[in-house]
Amino acid sequence: MEDASRYAVPDEVLTAHLEGEAVLLHMDTKNYFRLNATAALLWKGLERGLGREQLLDGLLAEFEVDRPTAAAELDRLLGELSARGLLVPG
Repeated sequence: MEDASRYAVPDEVLTAHLEGEAVLLHMDTKNYFRLNATAALLWKGLERGLGREQLLDGLLAEFEVDRPTAAAELDRLLGELSARGLLVPG
């Protein structure tokens, strides 16, 4: 059974980390995606194989935000990245 709280970055997605942001390139679609500082921080965690709860804990440690708000924003980002083919569950 797949663990939906974990994600993997597909091989066809390339990342360039810039100061305060990241740029993703999906090689199959040739689409670029720019991530702001918060999303880039989460992306680094995804690249390290962190699961949803670890990513959430990282957000709470880094930013002054309550857990429900951080969880909702994290889930929104994970959903958007997955819908664009930039992440796969499991």
